[in-house]
Amino acid sequence: MFTGVAGRFVWAVVVVMLGISASNSFAADAAKALTLSKALAQVNLFAHLTDAERDALKAAATLRLGSAGERIIKQGKALDRMFIILDGQAEVWINGKQIAALSGQPLVGEIEFLDGLPATADVLLPKATHLVELNYAALKSLMNKQPRLGYVLMREIAQIEGRRLRAMARK
Repeated sequence: MFTGVAGRFVWAVVVVMLGISASNSFAADAAKALTLSKALAQVNLFAHLTDAERDALKAAATLRLGSAGERIIKQGKALDRMFIILDGQAEVWINGKQIAALSGQPLVGEIEFLDGLPATADVLLPKATHLVELNYAALKSLMNKQPRLGYVLMREIAQIEGRRLRAMARK
């Protein structure tokens, strides 16, 4: 189709363009992984994990932007993931009544992770916010493979639940 010097030039341009495209895709993937790595490093729940353990969490975690008004948990529905609200707030509703506004990197969906029963409340995002989603099956598998990681996470979740119970008892 293309011959001579002009042909070689066209093929060289095509090869360079493909290389640029591939490197941009690689850079985007690397930036996404870096963003997840940064997010996991900022989460209080993971503060007592080693760097290697936090890195291993990437197999069970997804970073995404939740939309304003999004219901991330529906009362009575089975869950397959829990969420850490990185910034902003989450509202907890039971039977159509708001019972709490959570901030400060709240963990939600952890009760269902612990007992395997459907969600006890609706959880809504009043405004767009970054979330770390933790897939239950992937997290349980990781916790089984890395018992120290599992112990640290369960200890942290137990402390969160203990603080919540104490706060409810004071009301």
